[in-house]
Amino acid sequence: MNVLAIISAVMIRDGRETGALAPLGGEPLLGFLLQRVARADKLAAIAVATSDAPEDEPIRAFCAARGVTCQTGDADDLIGRLLAALRAAGAKGGVLIDARNPLIDPALITQVADLLQMTDGMLDWIGNTLAPTYPRGMEIDGFTLAALAEAEARCGAPEQRRRGPAFLRENSRIYRPLSLKAPPEAARPELRLDVESPGDLPRIEAILRCVGGRTDFTLAELIAAAGAGTASRSDPP
Repeated sequence: MNVLAIISAVMIRDGRETGALAPLGGEPLLGFLLQRVARADKLAAIAVATSDAPEDEPIRAFCAARGVTCQTGDADDLIGRLLAALRAAGAKGGVLIDARNPLIDPALITQVADLLQMTDGMLDWIGNTLAPTYPRGMEIDGFTLAALAEAEARCGAPEQRRRGPAFLRENSRIYRPLSLKAPPEAARPELRLDVESPGDLPRIEAILRCVGGRTDFTLAELIAAAGAGTASRSDPP
């Protein structure tokens, strides 16, 4: 099964700026994340999914300038954008990464993509967002094209379509999910390694300085750099 990595990126979410193109580690945040995702194995390609709304034009322009595949669509239809990206790439499976998670571990992406390939359609959803045990910012959803297409037919409500693969993981009576739990050394759900808004960027920059400004750092290095006191979760996921 060929697996496409899809980065969901928008400029504004839930009425707040996301910082998708704010500077991070000498790059726009989205560019930094693309570098991280490119370090993962088992991927056929990488695409960005954004909306066709005017406010997301900077993301579309960024992708065009970088030669990055960009799938656009209705701002309220993430599930539709994901399906369009998979079909355009000829991919049978996908892994979804939120652009607000620029520090995501490439090893996690590889793990989910590898499991999708090994199970080859026997599982519909594989990820770590059902019962979070990893630090916040490590969220990933893996899914098959077949399962997502079937879910699209069931998802009529706008809220369901906005949440994309969440329908798969939340309906285990219909679909076959596999929930991944963090190993003991990485089970730190209280740590915040994500970017909810531009105000979080100084915290992320401080973590990057602790790892020497590299892009090949591991999750173990991130946890050590963040420390329990400097990146604790301030609100529920």
